[in-house]
Amino acid sequence: MALELNSLASAVGSGAKNVVFTPTASVLPRKILLIGTYDPLKTAVVDEVPVLITSSEDAGDQFGFGFQVHRLALAAEKGSKGIETWIQPQTGTGTASLGDIDFTGSTGVVAGTLAVYIGGERVAVTIADSDTPELITDAVVAAINADENLPVTAVKRAVTFETDITPKDLGLFGDDIDISLNLDVGDETPTGIVSVITAMTGGAGVPTIQDALDALGTGDNANEDFFTDICHGYGQDSTTFDSVADYVGQGNDFIGLYSKTNARPFRNMVADVAPGSAGLTALIVIGDGRLQDRSQGIVAVPGSQTHPSDISAQAIGHMARINNRRAEEAYNSIVLTDVRPGDKADRWTASYDSRDTAVKAGISPTLVESGDVKLQNVVSFYRPANVPVTSNGYREMVNISKLQNILDSQKVNFSSEKWQNVSIVTDASKVTNPASRLKARDVGSVLDDVLRLVKSWEGLAWIADFNFTANKLKADNSLITIRTGGDGFTIIIPIILSGIGNIIDVETQFDISFASLQ
Repeated sequence: MALELNSLASAVGSGAKNVVFTPTASVLPRKILLIGTYDPLKTAVVDEVPVLITSSEDAGDQFGFGFQVHRLALAAEKGSKGIETWIQPQTGTGTASLGDIDFTGSTGVVAGTLAVYIGGERVAVTIADSDTPELITDAVVAAINADENLPVTAVKRAVTFETDITPKDLGLFGDDIDISLNLDVGDETPTGIVSVITAMTGGAGVPTIQDALDALGTGDNANEDFFTDICHGYGQDSTTFDSVADYVGQGNDFIGLYSKTNARPFRNMVADVAPGSAGLTALIVIGDGRLQDRSQGIVAVPGSQTHPSDISAQAIGHMARINNRRAEEAYNSIVLTDVRPGDKADRWTASYDSRDTAVKAGISPTLVESGDVKLQNVVSFYRPANVPVTSNGYREMVNISKLQNILDSQKVNFSSEKWQNVSIVTDASKVTNPASRLKARDVGSVLDDVLRLVKSWEGLAWIADFNFTANKLKADNSLITIRTGGDGFTIIIPIILSGIGNIIDVETQFDISFASLQ
């Protein structure tokens, strides 16, 4: 029998219980979700059901090597380096793309290595002296098919002996798989080989991502498992954009994953490799059509031969890894490993003015330094006309990380045992019964917890200034009130998010006159 307040028999009681006395915040563990298509021969796969993977190799084993979700896992792993990652599979739909390499003009071939690149990944093909077009094609087909991680398969076309290259996945995904020769320094086509490349084209169809989103939960149970970072293989498909934006909740309202009864928003990135100023112009059009979208963005590597989904998945991996350690850390100068920079002539990102224009349009530019592609500003599309640039918190993807953490810490605190089954009074100090006092709460009780939470946010650099919030709360009694029916509290917490050090503007002033030295 436990000792109670009305116990009479002599006893010495001793026990220990872990109770959180001081509200505090901790960094929210990141969870990556990769949505895409898989090998239809993997008949054990259940569509739309998220599966935890232990590595990209595990993803290949379960869903098919080289297929879309495996490719996403390979890329995300380069950035995430061990962050918890799940795959949500969907059946491929539509028509596969087709590309080819024609060697029919080759003659007098000299032995060497032919460097074929599929989606920016090098395939070394051994060529022998006097190889005919048919033998060259045989060698290329064998080399491509030997790499199970590639997103394509190859076959030799009868009669003309061209190398037909087909994506493993159905749909538009294949049209973005680049076919090139000789991208690395030192690559050189063996003497006598003549090639004509036909780019991937003809892909059609995109799975319905709404089915995948609904499977994550709807209403108050939406994103029930709290995935923080999402990446899919469906590129810039407008229906996919709309579905994701609506699921998260567009605008600055308490809807979708930003509703007060949910508070589990995620963020999502896609990528773009369109070259030159025309590429930037097209991106601005996309951004201008998504002014209320606070969940998604596009990272641009103009002219890159790397598949856009490989770029966006790696970017999401880096973002998750960085914010798993520090929720407030941005992503400037993070290297996108193995991402091709593209030709210099194609890089509108080389101009600061163009990068500035892109960021203002809700587009995330990259920068190429010493051959490495590096992230710079990573932003969302969100920039409605009624929100000044200086107040646009949803613009920066890192701010969404801060908000995810702040919302989570509030929910964790006020869902704790301390706040369950409490009695609401106007003055808790007047409750004299010790047992009742433990569960009596008034406005001051709420204020105490809120201030401790805000102090912890300041300590983690999620917000700029504790005193701003404290002064607001103490000066305005309407920010924390007892609900009219006495059934709870209404709490409004004004904060200023911490700033992001994107710009360092240094000016050196000089003079050659020695008079100032006297």
